[in-house]
Amino acid sequence: MTTPNYKIIRFDEAAQMVGKGRSTLWHEIKERRFIPPLSLGSRSSGFIESEVQAMIAARAVGFNNDQISELVDKLLIEREVQAKRLLEAVAA
Repeated sequence: MTTPNYKIIRFDEAAQMVGKGRSTLWHEIKERRFIPPLSLGSRSSGFIESEVQAMIAARAVGFNNDQISELVDKLLIEREVQAKRLLEAVAA
């Protein structure tokens, strides 16, 4: 099993990586066209860097909005699966 990359980047860094402003990125998150951030505390959030990179790659190869939404769904499922595997490995 490979260990997933859980490097967390802050919102502004993610926005800069994709070349969008904060409000545009929040709009895309609400529309399921960008992966949502993780809560890091009561007033803090961040993104898993590899997920942001996947979003950039999808746009680079021409994914349309429906394909992007499907990718968001898959990334969220994979986020949960990988987290559970990691926690199971630690508990074992």
